[in-house]
Amino acid sequence: MLTTIIIIVTILMACIFLAWRDDKITNLEKRVEFLEQKMNKKLVSRLLFVELKSVNSVLDTLNNCFYQIDENGDYDIDTEYRLEDVTDDWWESLSKGDLEIVNKIK
Repeated sequence: MLTTIIIIVTILMACIFLAWRDDKITNLEKRVEFLEQKMNKKLVSRLLFVELKSVNSVLDTLNNCFYQIDENGDYDIDTEYRLEDVTDDWWESLSKGDLEIVNKIK
């Protein structure tokens, strides 16, 4: 009888351990999925936004507008401007490569 109780308790403990381990694996899988989604958003964002270093801006290729880059390297959506709003100095500041990018959206 005692042997049967020990076997049942051992099986019960093994089941609890395996269920706990499955929960840990599920949590880890969810975390990996979250990080993959976050990384994909960054990749898509980089496809939509092209940095124009010569004028310290990024081009939003989806909306054809520009944003200033702040000191942290992020773009500031409050500084949105369009090509119609830029000055002659802005055009003169564009590097050759950046000018080619801007001319593609015209």
